[in-house]
Amino acid sequence: MATIIINGTEYTLPEGERLNAIQAAQRFGVEIPYYCWHPALSVVANCRMCEIQVGSKDPKTGEIKMIPKMVPGCQTPAKDGTVIVTDSPEVRSHQAMIMEYLLINHPLDCPVCDQAGQCGLQDYSYRHGQAIHRFVEERTVNPRKDVSDQIQLNMDRCIMCTRCVRFCREITRTNELQVERRGNHAEITIFPDRPLDNPMAGNVVDLCPVGALLDKDFLHKQRYWFNDQHSSVCTRCSTGCNIVAEENRGQIWRLRARYNPKVNDYWICDEGRSSYKSANDANLLPAMYLREGGQPREAPVDRALDTARTRLKEIARQGGTIAAVISPFLTVEEAYLLASYIKGLSGEAVLALGPVPVVGEDQTFAPDQRQGRTGDTSFVVPRPFTIRAEKCPNRNGVERILKHFQGEVIPIDRLRERAASTPFDALYITGGGHEPAYEGQEWTKLRDGAKFLVVQDVWPTDLAGTADVILSSATFAEKAGCYVNATGRLQYASAALPPRDGSLPDLDILAILAERPGGGPISSRDVLSELAGQVPAFAAVRSLDGPFPEFGLPLDGSEEPTPGMFRYVDPWHAPRGRVSLAT
Repeated sequence: MATIIINGTEYTLPEGERLNAIQAAQRFGVEIPYYCWHPALSVVANCRMCEIQVGSKDPKTGEIKMIPKMVPGCQTPAKDGTVIVTDSPEVRSHQAMIMEYLLINHPLDCPVCDQAGQCGLQDYSYRHGQAIHRFVEERTVNPRKDVSDQIQLNMDRCIMCTRCVRFCREITRTNELQVERRGNHAEITIFPDRPLDNPMAGNVVDLCPVGALLDKDFLHKQRYWFNDQHSSVCTRCSTGCNIVAEENRGQIWRLRARYNPKVNDYWICDEGRSSYKSANDANLLPAMYLREGGQPREAPVDRALDTARTRLKEIARQGGTIAAVISPFLTVEEAYLLASYIKGLSGEAVLALGPVPVVGEDQTFAPDQRQGRTGDTSFVVPRPFTIRAEKCPNRNGVERILKHFQGEVIPIDRLRERAASTPFDALYITGGGHEPAYEGQEWTKLRDGAKFLVVQDVWPTDLAGTADVILSSATFAEKAGCYVNATGRLQYASAALPPRDGSLPDLDILAILAERPGGGPISSRDVLSELAGQVPAFAAVRSLDGPFPEFGLPLDGSEEPTPGMFRYVDPWHAPRGRVSLAT
């Protein structure tokens, strides 16, 4: 194990960790300010904000020898005997000088800047800057420009950290951004006729520490500090990227990447980033419905649920055939409750996997694995990022549930064929995806293949319009539960929104239908514990004790279930408290 000295105090680094001075200081709660460094990008050391005093301690004599000049912490490996000084008058004076330099041309537009509240310039100017601005010459003014249809660049605010340029060169390897000219004329720009439109382009907005790159979807719409931050999982494809959903006043305003070294590192794709819009859609089902007089009519929640429960029980008691379609957009807890409920009605009931949307082919971005300037490959994240063609979050988990309850996975197409030849007495269909799944005549034919039809969905689809009972359920943002991604990792997503008026979370709907003790609401953790004891494929969950593992749990048992690990996060992007407005 390596022993290092930070500001006169000795610390021991865990065995095998290869860190630079910034990372080592963060681990022990000591701040070294920085802008250009990022753990997933190569080291360029061009902002000079992280310069510190560094030396070494002789293991035999104990003598400490310091390097005469300050050096960048991002380029300095923390190894046995390394001495780091971050709080000396010389270091503080240097930080104030660098902040003054970075702010020479920066406009004082914090009140109208979308980055306010999570801005590295704001935070470090307060902590490490100086109150007097000595620069009186005319400032360099650059017009704002669009680098793509979704991203705006304000060069006035740019501090030339080049994080965005390195991301496009090293992570996506699409090379749309470049540094043009030199000195105070330098600016970030795109190559001619090559807009920043790669499928992961939105990550440059998250990477930018100052608000030079802005997402037009979020621009001037909401203040960061008004938003509640909710840890969730992206449900736009089967990769299962970890995200932060920002919510205020019953609406999702944006999704941002949340660090998970086992799944998505620091990134999400643009398709997932924009998927929050489906949770805010004005066309979502506003209520429960019952078919009366040949037309669906709005009904109270309790009446709709009571009708569905009574009719299904009656059909089962008379020996009727029952089938259920379990959507791959349901959580594993919801899929388990639905499967156990339907099988509890009739042991001969048929369970089918709902539509699995597939668009194109998997798209993988293999990062550049060239070594950083320190010669240490740990400064670059080597794992590829894959945008899956399978556009649902939980096919893997639902299939495990289906195999447990009936020994095989029946695709919905097979169920449709059977319904066309031998109609079911009752059919229970679930949806809940980002787009309506049951649109068109080919789906309304299922109505002919069922004497009693229940549709549980968030969209008013063609099929729902023919149903006897329509149960308005929750979008991905309105419910909590777990999903199993394409690699078999079970991950927990928290709810970011309350249920819409006239709807209920799927878990509560199913708990009421099944007449579980207490009815609803019901805890997803309680159902997950029950599921782990009943379904062998989820046996790894039984070893959980305490909080759900922050980075998920592989169901093959290849990892110990730990609640989390130390992670390196930009200090200005750390979650902040929400300020509530009195209304």
